[in-house]
Amino acid sequence: MINIKKIKKEFPASNKSFVYLDSACSALKMKSSADAQMRFLLDYGSCGGKRAVYKNALRVEELYESARSDVANFINSQMDEIVFTSGTTDGFNILANSFKFKTGDEIIISGLEHNSVFLPFYRISKEKGLKLKIIPIKNYQPSFDEFKKLVNKRTRVLCISKASNFFGGTVRTEEIVSYAKKCGIKVFFDCAQYVSSHSIDVKALGADAIAFSGHKIGAPYGTGVLYINDLLYNFLNSSAVGGGTVKDISISNGKIDVRFLNKFYNFEGGIQNYSGAYALSVAIRKLDEISYFEIRKHISSLVKYAVSELNKIDGINIIGDELEEGSIISFTSINKNFSYPDFSMFLSGQSKPVSVRYGKLCADLASINTGIKSVIRLSFFVYNTEDDVNYFIRSLKKYLKLID
Repeated sequence: MINIKKIKKEFPASNKSFVYLDSACSALKMKSSADAQMRFLLDYGSCGGKRAVYKNALRVEELYESARSDVANFINSQMDEIVFTSGTTDGFNILANSFKFKTGDEIIISGLEHNSVFLPFYRISKEKGLKLKIIPIKNYQPSFDEFKKLVNKRTRVLCISKASNFFGGTVRTEEIVSYAKKCGIKVFFDCAQYVSSHSIDVKALGADAIAFSGHKIGAPYGTGVLYINDLLYNFLNSSAVGGGTVKDISISNGKIDVRFLNKFYNFEGGIQNYSGAYALSVAIRKLDEISYFEIRKHISSLVKYAVSELNKIDGINIIGDELEEGSIISFTSINKNFSYPDFSMFLSGQSKPVSVRYGKLCADLASINTGIKSVIRLSFFVYNTEDDVNYFIRSLKKYLKLID
């Protein structure tokens, strides 16, 4: 069972006088992780060991690579399959711009995808003459039958989320991914919304690549992970090269020859966010210490409780199904006087301000696919409690009474 008092000490902002129900955007930050980054910056703060052999530099590199090892263990991969990024958006831009596409190749993404997945592949499809196809949504899930109709011999890549940030719950990917693999399609997973409440096993997922952000699990902003299956490196050219990516530069017969390093080295050009990567690994270790099994149970129970309370209120329409499998609840109101921005401002003006999100939530494809133009979203993490749910429900009832 989660020790909520201990958890709240680990997340100091959760003790302040507000109710935070927007962890799907960004989780409150973890003290252990923030302290680790600060110590790293102040105690070392030098160049990394690849560029120098003095003591500080070697220590920076040692901690950086220990972070890579921690992340690899966390998702059941090899160290050289881990690329540190600034977040999920960065990860999918790397994939889109590095994949060796040819004119006429086709990309399939699900209709649930966040703009961080959609837009990099949309842009590259326009620039390189590729065809981008969208899997229609049925019952809040990508349709397997429709996916099969989209696949042909030119299909190179499938992008799919493990958890939508619009509907909540989780995405049932097994059938789609199994079919994609049989067809030789590379599968890229967006795990940004999934990693806060589920452990990840890239082998069990059948992933060629996954991306997630550190800030969604309490690590610092600007930290993230891109997993690249060892075999996928053969299909990628790094889209950003520079210092740290070069094995050798030579000149022969008046011509310059450049040989690049292999695997993750070729995707981490320049000085890296060493302290951020280390702080991310500290956050991961802390969540493992708490136990993902217990985190999953805790968040699931909160979602289930919140759904039951919302269902007692007339005019509230909860979006999605099996929501207790995820960490999000999105809902709409049939009350014509209900204004999503006004309600959000009303919540902000309570004696204990309540943080929620409203709108399309950067998931325009999901909005277009379902015709749902705007939702109110509640999202939970390990520090939330039933008291948070109760306070929100009371605030919602007060607002509904005002607009009657």
